[in-house]
Amino acid sequence: MTKTAAYVISCLLSVVMFLVTFWSALFQNSSPYWVESLGMFLLTFLCLDFFTKKVENLNPWLLSLSIVLGQLIVHVPPRFIDFYGSLGSLMIGVVCIISIILATFCFKDKRPYSFIMTYVILSLFNTFVADMWDSYVLQIL
Repeated sequence: MTKTAAYVISCLLSVVMFLVTFWSALFQNSSPYWVESLGMFLLTFLCLDFFTKKVENLNPWLLSLSIVLGQLIVHVPPRFIDFYGSLGSLMIGVVCIISIILATFCFKDKRPYSFIMTYVILSLFNTFVADMWDSYVLQIL
């Protein structure tokens, strides 16, 4: 397997993960934040684990960038078509990108401390920031 194939497969898996988890956006609480961010965290960590074993000298940050690109492919077009209509789900895309970055840190570090800090960051972001964002969107719209 080549590096390019690993990047393309990771990007496509990111799109597939979005298609598997987008149903959670129907809920108005923090469920979509948790479902999509944990899904992207697991996908990133598993892709990094699998592809670094298969491909020599694979840059984990570039692989994570390809997963972010897969997320941007599905999150950016609705923003161009109807920005205000898709404003409520904007923070879900942000938390997915944050979880991809945190998964890469955890993969590179592999200490329990990094996983605990990742959980704390995602917990704070998926609860407090999600509530603040929902309140802000309701005030704007």
